Amino acid sequence: MTNLASNEVEALAPRIAYELITPAAAAEIQSLTRRHCCNPRRLDPAHARRLARDMASGLWDEDNPEVICICGHGAVIQGQHRLEAVIISDLPRRFLVSRGVPHSASVTMDSGKTRSAAVALSTAGVERYRKDLSSTVKLLRLYDVERKTTPWTAWSSSSFTNSEIVGFFQSDYQDLAEQLPQMNALKSALWSAPSASLASSYLLYRDGGEIEVAEFLQGLVSGANLGETDPRWVLRRFFLNPTRNRRGSAVSPHQIGLFLKCWNLWITGETWEISYFRPNETMPLVISVTDAAQMREMRLEFA
Repeated sequence: MTNLASNEVEALAPRIAYELITPAAAAEIQSLTRRHCCNPRRLDPAHARRLARDMASGLWDEDNPEVICICGHGAVIQGQHRLEAVIISDLPRRFLVSRGVPHSASVTMDSGKTRSAAVALSTAGVERYRKDLSSTVKLLRLYDVERKTTPWTAWSSSSFTNSEIVGFFQSDYQDLAEQLPQMNALKSALWSAPSASLASSYLLYRDGGEIEVAEFLQGLVSGANLGETDPRWVLRRFFLNPTRNRRGSAVSPHQIGLFLKCWNLWITGETWEISYFRPNETMPLVISVTDAAQMREMRLEFA
């Protein structure tokens, strides 16, 4: 097959069927692709690793009808990342494979609109606020898993597959939608980013203390009866400053850091002269009401 002339290769009629692709078979197809230069699209190793995570964790759906297209040379012209993921995960996978696809077909491949994680959440029964929820799930996952290892300034460069976002939502954050009213209250009062408002509210209620968090957020939203030494008054001044940065990939993680830092200062009885959350700071761990009481007692003992 590899000795066919170009016109003969193009003349082959495509055949389509489900095939079990082993890591060895995927490696051979990738090798033929490099040898014949049939796929001009550069391989994205990070994307291949994300797909491999899906395959290794059981999130990959083998009934996905998206076709892997193989030309007459035996090289892949669509599906190289899925094949690379098979190699990385070292697991055989079943795909719908079309063989004998002419090279000219690549011109119209991948021309459809990509499905977002927000659309994927509809499969989990989410009907409203899907964009905000999907963005927040990503932030929560980074907070819970990579808070200490990945600087918050690099969170925007981390990405998950749609299957991972849906999986995280269903396994860890299915109660996230309960905080949507609080998200709307924060962003209406402070013009804060929706995903930052939702993530912060969720983390505070999850790891702080329900009654105290409600009081903290109520004061942050209303601004009523706040003294100038109250961290919430300082944070409100930051958010209501018309010159603050409202755009950019780091805005949401930065705002989460500010929300959590403000809570930690408030619950431990400390003050804040000016709100700041620097790039070299680690994303704060939410201090619980119990831990805060112990910290205040220790501070009094050493006073």
